Amino acid sequence: MPFYFFFGLLGLVIGGLMTWFFLADHPFESIETPGGPVDPVEASLLAKELAGQGITLDEATIVRLLNLHGDYVDGQIRAAQAAAEAARLEAARVQAAQDAAPDATTTDSV
Repeated sequence: MPFYFFFGLLGLVIGGLMTWFFLADHPFESIETPGGPVDPVEASLLAKELAGQGITLDEATIVRLLNLHGDYVDGQIRAAQAAAEAARLEAARVQAAQDAAPDATTTDSV
């Protein structure tokens, strides 16, 4: 009877750890592997495999494609897209402000 309190606390700790382990968003449970440096051996292997299937791509194209995929997985492409969209919206805002401002050359003098 005196150990029920401690077993209850131990159960709460173990239950909390198990819940965290199974429900937390662990980086090792990612669907995609993080992008990283492209190995030239990997690019040549992919070029040979594609050539075996009748698709001819040079290794430079494969390296560029793998680097783009790594940037996409790491979120760098989305950041670049967001920056480009912000620049476009800012340019549109500036253009709208210029269009809405009265032109100094068209003022009527009475």
